[in-house]
Amino acid sequence: MLIRTKRVLKEWLTRIGVIALIALLCIMNIHRLNNNIYSNYEKATEYGRISEEREIIEPTITAVFYRGKENKKKGISTYLNHFDNYKEKDVKIIIIPPKTTAESFSIIERLYNKMIQSNKIKKIVLLTSDEIDLQSQKDVLQKITHIGNIKTIHFEESDFAEKAENYLQEQGALLIGLVDMSPWLNNDNKNTLIDEIVKIARKHAYIVHVFDAVDTQLIMAADDGYSSIFSFANTKEKNLLLRQKHNLQRYVNQYKDLLLKYFQQNLLLENENETIYPAKSTRTYRLYDRGSVYIRFFGENNKELFSRAKVGKNKGIVVSVIELARKATRKISQPIKSYKIYLFTDFEPLEWQGNDLAKYLEDDDGVYIQYKAKKALMTADERPENQKDILKSLYNRAGVPDDASINDIQLYRFKTVEIENEN
Repeated sequence: MLIRTKRVLKEWLTRIGVIALIALLCIMNIHRLNNNIYSNYEKATEYGRISEEREIIEPTITAVFYRGKENKKKGISTYLNHFDNYKEKDVKIIIIPPKTTAESFSIIERLYNKMIQSNKIKKIVLLTSDEIDLQSQKDVLQKITHIGNIKTIHFEESDFAEKAENYLQEQGALLIGLVDMSPWLNNDNKNTLIDEIVKIARKHAYIVHVFDAVDTQLIMAADDGYSSIFSFANTKEKNLLLRQKHNLQRYVNQYKDLLLKYFQQNLLLENENETIYPAKSTRTYRLYDRGSVYIRFFGENNKELFSRAKVGKNKGIVVSVIELARKATRKISQPIKSYKIYLFTDFEPLEWQGNDLAKYLEDDDGVYIQYKAKKALMTADERPENQKDILKSLYNRAGVPDDASINDIQLYRFKTVEIENEN
């Protein structure tokens, strides 16, 4: 009878345990459903190629008229790829679009710089037919050329052609036409100012090269905000971690304020109060992109009080940020003066051979160490000044014994993007 009772009790305890586990899972899921805090499928590291609003690429088309021999290269050429072939030493006229984005203006600045390097420019004259902001154009030209008095001729002036011709006769004079070439090149709504400039150029037998910054390289980099062209023009492909870091930076630029808002709200909550999660909307949806988060909290004299990471949990960024804020309120009794929030790229394994670890790292690389069940991480700004102490510091953080075999140690590098410190 006693044996049978024990068996029955064991069966019922097992059933009760299973029922309790199911109930707990149901409660957890109900809580998550009520708060709608399920993570998105997208990763924050992919934000650079997955954006809510597709960026419209405006072409930066420029033309350079110069005095010289005919070049075999004709027609549309890619400025970034081929400009070294066109360092002409007697440039007389440049056509520049009057309205530019910050990115396309960078291309124009480079064009001006190349012109100045190859030509002795003493006077600059702007040719325009529109009421546009000429001051921004003059500012960049003055900064690059150091020419103080930049002249302006409006196409509507009755003696426009005569004035332009007179300036062209002056040694070291450069004419810059501010007009959009895109419609003209497509034979659509030809601009009479361009027609007049072309007429003058033909009269003096100037050679022309047209540069269109919209090419396959630019289109591929469009989601990177063009910057990859300028930083990595001579490389076939950016390193994966660099691309992810760039994407994370775009993500932070877009959602930093919202992340800080919910982080601070939960950091200021009393422990007994309920956690505040953002309701999902078109504005907040991407806060739930999956990603890894690390936060450090500082007190008086910048003394670190507490740090914790959420790595490899496949949680939404905002969920991890909020959970770490709540944990800090329970762990820290001293006043929090500042904090640092880091978002992580993926971890890349290091083929470490037991020698100097710094040789395997770039300046902005953090390091993650795993030894059996022990693990720890170190961001780039936490690395010791003496690079030879990186491994020792990692060992101390993870509690790895000095005599541990390197065969039992896995090392990974990663990059981070920091959300600006807020007091």
